[in-house]
Amino acid sequence: MFLIDDILLLPIKLPVAGFTWVLRQIQTMADEELLNDQPWKERLIELQMMLEVGDITEEQYKEEEAKVFAALRDIRARKEGMARQNAADRGEESEGIGIYTGYGKG
Repeated sequence: MFLIDDILLLPIKLPVAGFTWVLRQIQTMADEELLNDQPWKERLIELQMMLEVGDITEEQYKEEEAKVFAALRDIRARKEGMARQNAADRGEESEGIGIYTGYGKG
């Protein structure tokens, strides 16, 4: 009986399963993009080089550096939030969960 149900519901289940898979892929890619701090670190190095060469002033450097550090703090906060959520999902205490990144407010 279950085999017949599966066969009859296949035209409905397949599109839903495919749509769900696509949404999971999009979510995974968005998470990776939001948690990737490498472009921001590269931007900081680029700013330092531009300052040394004289392409930007000290004031412009400080302004851009503040934006980079704000983005890095946001990424760290997202990572910590996800770690807390994962710990809560597993039933563990979230006390003491943190990710040391070596920059920003600790």
